[in-house]
Amino acid sequence: MNIGIVVIATNAYFALGIKFIKRFHHFYEGNDNIRFYFYSDTDPKDYTPDNLDIKYIHTEHDHWVHATNSKFTNILSLKDEESDYIFYFDADTSVNKPFDCNWFLGELVGGEHYGNRAWMKDNKPFDRNKASKAYVPENTSLDQMYYYGAFFGGEKNKLLDLCAVLQEWQQEDKKIPYEPCWNDESYLNKYFHHHPPKAILNEDFPFHVSDKSGIQNTRDTKLDIQEIKQQLKMAKDKLIDIRNGSVIS
Repeated sequence: MNIGIVVIATNAYFALGIKFIKRFHHFYEGNDNIRFYFYSDTDPKDYTPDNLDIKYIHTEHDHWVHATNSKFTNILSLKDEESDYIFYFDADTSVNKPFDCNWFLGELVGGEHYGNRAWMKDNKPFDRNKASKAYVPENTSLDQMYYYGAFFGGEKNKLLDLCAVLQEWQQEDKKIPYEPCWNDESYLNKYFHHHPPKAILNEDFPFHVSDKSGIQNTRDTKLDIQEIKQQLKMAKDKLIDIRNGSVIS
Protein backbone atom coordinates (compact mmCIF):
# COMPACT_ATOMS: atom_id res chain seq x y z
CA MET A 1 0.00 0.00 0.00
CA ASN A 2 1.26 3.46 -0.89
CA ILE A 3 0.67 6.18 1.70
CA GLY A 4 1.52 9.81 1.05
CA ILE A 5 2.28 12.15 3.95
CA VAL A 6 2.01 15.87 3.20
CA VAL A 7 4.07 18.34 5.24
CA ILE A 8 4.28 22.11 4.68
CA ALA A 9 7.53 23.33 6.19
CA THR A 10 8.50 26.76 4.95
CA ASN A 11 10.59 29.29 6.89
CA ALA A 12 11.04 28.34 10.58
CA TYR A 13 8.73 25.36 10.16
CA PHE A 14 11.47 23.68 8.11
CA ALA A 15 13.20 22.51 11.29
CA LEU A 16 9.96 21.13 12.71
CA GLY A 17 9.14 19.41 9.42
CA ILE A 18 12.53 17.65 9.42
CA LYS A 19 11.95 16.54 13.00
CA PHE A 20 8.48 15.24 12.09
CA ILE A 21 9.41 13.14 9.05
CA LYS A 22 12.49 11.62 10.72
CA ARG A 23 10.55 10.63 13.82
CA PHE A 24 7.55 9.43 11.77
CA HIS A 25 9.89 7.20 9.75
CA HIS A 26 11.68 5.92 12.86
CA PHE A 27 8.56 4.99 14.83
CA TYR A 28 6.49 3.62 11.94
CA GLU A 29 6.11 -0.16 12.29
CA GLY A 30 4.01 -0.92 9.23
CA ASN A 31 5.10 -2.50 5.96
CA ASP A 32 3.56 0.13 3.71
CA ASN A 33 5.39 2.38 1.29
CA ILE A 34 5.53 5.81 2.93
CA ARG A 35 6.37 8.80 0.75
CA PHE A 36 6.73 12.26 2.27
CA TYR A 37 5.67 15.25 0.17
CA PHE A 38 7.76 18.04 1.62
CA TYR A 39 6.67 21.55 0.65
CA SER A 40 9.44 23.88 1.72
CA ASP A 41 11.82 26.64 0.70
CA THR A 42 14.75 24.38 1.68
CA ASP A 43 15.63 21.01 0.14
CA PRO A 44 15.60 18.36 2.91
CA LYS A 45 18.13 16.00 1.29
CA ASP A 46 21.12 17.30 3.31
CA TYR A 47 19.16 16.93 6.55
CA THR A 48 17.58 13.48 6.27
CA PRO A 49 18.81 9.89 5.80
CA ASP A 50 19.09 8.77 2.19
CA ASN A 51 16.67 5.88 2.73
CA LEU A 52 13.68 8.16 3.35
CA ASP A 53 11.34 8.50 0.38
CA ILE A 54 10.90 12.26 0.17
CA LYS A 55 9.57 14.27 -2.74
CA TYR A 56 10.66 17.86 -2.32
CA ILE A 57 8.36 20.53 -3.75
CA HIS A 58 9.97 23.96 -3.65
CA THR A 59 7.53 26.37 -2.01
CA GLU A 60 7.83 29.85 -0.55
CA HIS A 61 5.50 31.76 1.77
CA ASP A 62 5.86 35.37 2.90
CA HIS A 63 3.22 35.03 5.62
CA TRP A 64 2.12 32.15 7.83
CA VAL A 65 -1.50 32.57 6.70
CA HIS A 66 -0.42 31.88 3.12
CA ALA A 67 1.27 28.70 4.31
CA THR A 68 -1.69 27.35 6.27
CA ASN A 69 -4.09 28.24 3.47
CA SER A 70 -2.01 26.35 0.90
CA LYS A 71 -2.92 22.90 2.26
CA PHE A 72 -5.76 22.15 -0.17
CA THR A 73 -3.95 23.45 -3.26
CA ASN A 74 -0.81 21.48 -2.37
CA ILE A 75 -2.74 18.25 -1.89
CA LEU A 76 -4.53 18.76 -5.20
CA SER A 77 -1.14 18.98 -6.91
CA LEU A 78 -0.63 15.30 -6.02
CA LYS A 79 -3.47 14.02 -8.22
CA ASP A 80 -1.09 12.11 -10.49
CA GLU A 81 0.87 10.47 -7.66
CA GLU A 82 0.50 6.71 -7.15
CA SER A 83 -0.91 6.93 -3.63
CA ASP A 84 -3.68 4.83 -2.16
CA TYR A 85 -4.04 7.18 0.80
CA ILE A 86 -2.87 10.73 1.46
CA PHE A 87 -2.70 12.40 4.86
CA TYR A 88 -1.84 15.92 5.87
CA PHE A 89 0.08 16.56 9.11
CA ASP A 90 1.17 19.94 10.48
CA ALA A 91 4.95 20.23 10.55
CA ASP A 92 4.86 20.84 14.30
CA THR A 93 3.39 17.40 15.02
CA SER A 94 5.47 15.38 17.48
CA VAL A 95 5.86 11.59 17.10
CA ASN A 96 7.06 9.93 20.28
CA LYS A 97 6.03 6.27 20.21
CA PRO A 98 5.72 3.30 17.81
CA PHE A 99 2.64 3.11 15.57
CA ASP A 100 1.34 1.69 12.31
CA CYS A 101 -1.30 2.83 9.84
CA ASN A 102 -4.21 0.91 11.37
CA TRP A 103 -5.31 3.80 13.56
CA PHE A 104 -5.64 6.37 10.76
CA LEU A 105 -6.77 4.59 7.60
CA GLY A 106 -10.26 5.33 6.30
CA GLU A 107 -12.30 6.71 3.42
CA LEU A 108 -12.06 10.19 4.96
CA VAL A 109 -10.39 10.74 8.31
CA GLY A 110 -10.52 13.66 10.71
CA GLY A 111 -9.19 14.32 14.17
CA GLU A 112 -11.45 15.53 16.95
CA HIS A 113 -9.92 18.70 18.38
CA TYR A 114 -8.64 18.17 21.91
CA GLY A 115 -10.81 21.08 23.08
CA ASN A 116 -14.03 19.79 21.52
CA ARG A 117 -15.31 18.23 24.75
CA ALA A 118 -13.61 20.72 27.05
CA TRP A 119 -13.43 24.48 26.59
CA MET A 120 -15.28 24.27 23.24
CA LYS A 121 -18.08 22.16 24.66
CA ASP A 122 -20.74 24.88 24.71
CA ASN A 123 -19.33 27.27 22.14
CA LYS A 124 -17.78 25.72 19.04
CA PRO A 125 -15.44 28.10 17.16
CA PHE A 126 -17.10 27.64 13.76
CA ASP A 127 -17.10 30.63 11.45
CA ARG A 128 -20.37 32.54 11.99
CA ASN A 129 -20.08 35.01 9.12
CA LYS A 130 -23.07 34.30 6.90
CA ALA A 131 -21.27 35.77 3.90
CA SER A 132 -18.45 33.23 4.17
CA LYS A 133 -18.31 29.81 2.55
CA ALA A 134 -17.04 28.54 5.91
CA TYR A 135 -20.28 29.58 7.67
CA VAL A 136 -21.90 27.17 10.12
CA PRO A 137 -25.09 28.45 11.83
CA GLU A 138 -25.35 28.41 15.61
CA ASN A 139 -28.75 26.72 15.53
CA THR A 140 -27.65 23.83 13.30
CA SER A 141 -29.35 20.51 13.99
CA LEU A 142 -26.29 18.56 12.86
CA ASP A 143 -23.67 17.16 15.22
CA GLN A 144 -21.31 19.92 16.32
CA MET A 145 -17.92 18.26 16.55
CA TYR A 146 -14.90 20.47 16.01
CA TYR A 147 -11.94 19.02 14.09
CA TYR A 148 -8.22 19.73 13.91
CA GLY A 149 -6.88 21.52 10.89
CA ALA A 150 -3.56 19.93 11.87
CA PHE A 151 -4.47 16.47 10.63
CA PHE A 152 -6.83 15.01 8.02
CA GLY A 153 -6.72 12.62 5.08
CA GLY A 154 -8.08 9.44 3.60
CA GLU A 155 -8.39 7.60 0.32
CA LYS A 156 -6.67 9.62 -2.37
CA ASN A 157 -9.70 10.34 -4.56
CA LYS A 158 -11.96 11.10 -1.59
CA LEU A 159 -9.40 13.54 -0.24
CA LEU A 160 -8.93 15.19 -3.62
CA ASP A 161 -12.69 15.73 -3.86
CA LEU A 162 -12.69 17.34 -0.42
CA CYS A 163 -9.76 19.60 -1.26
CA ALA A 164 -11.30 20.70 -4.56
CA VAL A 165 -14.42 21.91 -2.72
CA LEU A 166 -12.44 23.67 0.01
CA GLN A 167 -10.13 25.33 -2.50
CA GLU A 168 -13.18 26.66 -4.33
CA TRP A 169 -14.60 28.03 -1.06
CA GLN A 170 -11.31 29.78 -0.35
CA GLN A 171 -11.34 31.39 -3.78
CA GLU A 172 -14.94 32.57 -3.39
CA ASP A 173 -14.19 34.17 0.00
CA LYS A 174 -11.17 35.97 -1.44
CA LYS A 175 -13.53 37.82 -3.78
CA ILE A 176 -15.47 39.38 -0.86
CA PRO A 177 -12.68 39.61 0.52
CA TYR A 178 -12.87 37.59 3.73
CA GLU A 179 -10.54 35.39 5.77
CA PRO A 180 -12.34 32.89 8.07
CA CYS A 181 -11.66 33.06 11.78
CA TRP A 182 -9.50 29.93 11.78
CA ASN A 183 -8.33 30.01 8.17
CA ASP A 184 -8.23 26.60 6.47
CA GLU A 185 -9.50 24.88 9.64
CA SER A 186 -12.78 26.79 9.33
CA TYR A 187 -13.38 25.41 5.83
CA LEU A 188 -12.49 21.89 6.91
CA ASN A 189 -14.95 22.10 9.79
CA LYS A 190 -17.71 23.37 7.51
CA TYR A 191 -17.14 20.40 5.19
CA PHE A 192 -16.98 17.82 7.99
CA HIS A 193 -20.04 19.38 9.62
CA HIS A 194 -22.09 18.42 6.57
CA HIS A 195 -20.03 15.37 5.51
CA PRO A 196 -18.62 13.75 8.69
CA PRO A 197 -15.47 11.69 8.11
CA LYS A 198 -15.84 7.92 8.20
CA ALA A 199 -13.10 7.67 10.81
CA ILE A 200 -12.68 10.13 13.67
CA LEU A 201 -9.59 10.08 15.85
CA ASN A 202 -10.02 11.42 19.37
CA GLU A 203 -8.35 10.25 22.56
CA ASP A 204 -6.57 7.54 20.51
CA PHE A 205 -4.61 10.14 18.50
CA PRO A 206 -1.04 9.01 19.26
CA PHE A 207 0.83 12.19 18.31
CA HIS A 208 1.24 15.54 20.02
CA VAL A 209 -0.17 18.42 17.99
CA SER A 210 1.38 21.90 17.86
CA ASP A 211 4.74 21.12 19.46
CA LYS A 212 6.93 24.11 18.61
CA SER A 213 9.94 22.46 20.30
CA GLY A 214 10.93 25.65 22.06
CA ILE A 215 11.45 27.58 18.81
CA GLN A 216 10.01 31.00 19.53
CA ASN A 217 7.49 32.66 17.20
CA THR A 218 7.58 30.12 14.36
CA ARG A 219 5.04 32.23 12.46
CA ASP A 220 7.69 34.91 11.95
CA THR A 221 8.87 34.36 8.37
CA LYS A 222 12.08 36.27 9.12
CA LEU A 223 13.04 34.13 12.12
CA ASP A 224 16.69 33.06 11.84
CA ILE A 225 17.02 29.27 12.27
CA GLN A 226 20.45 28.88 10.65
CA GLU A 227 22.01 27.50 13.83
CA ILE A 228 19.25 24.89 14.16
CA LYS A 229 19.63 23.97 10.50
CA GLN A 230 23.36 23.45 10.98
CA GLN A 231 22.64 21.17 13.95
CA LEU A 232 20.11 19.24 11.84
CA LYS A 233 22.65 18.81 9.04
CA MET A 234 25.24 17.42 11.45
CA ALA A 235 22.64 14.92 12.70
CA LYS A 236 21.52 13.94 9.18
CA ASP A 237 21.52 10.19 9.84
CA LYS A 238 20.45 10.26 13.48
CA LEU A 239 17.09 10.17 15.21
CA ILE A 240 16.61 13.67 16.54
CA ASP A 241 14.33 15.70 18.71
CA ILE A 242 14.23 19.47 19.18
CA ARG A 243 13.94 20.87 22.68
CA ASN A 244 14.23 24.45 23.81
CA GLY A 245 15.16 25.37 20.27
CA SER A 246 18.15 22.99 20.10
CA VAL A 247 18.58 19.69 18.27
CA ILE A 248 18.96 16.61 20.49
CA SER A 249 20.33 13.43 18.93
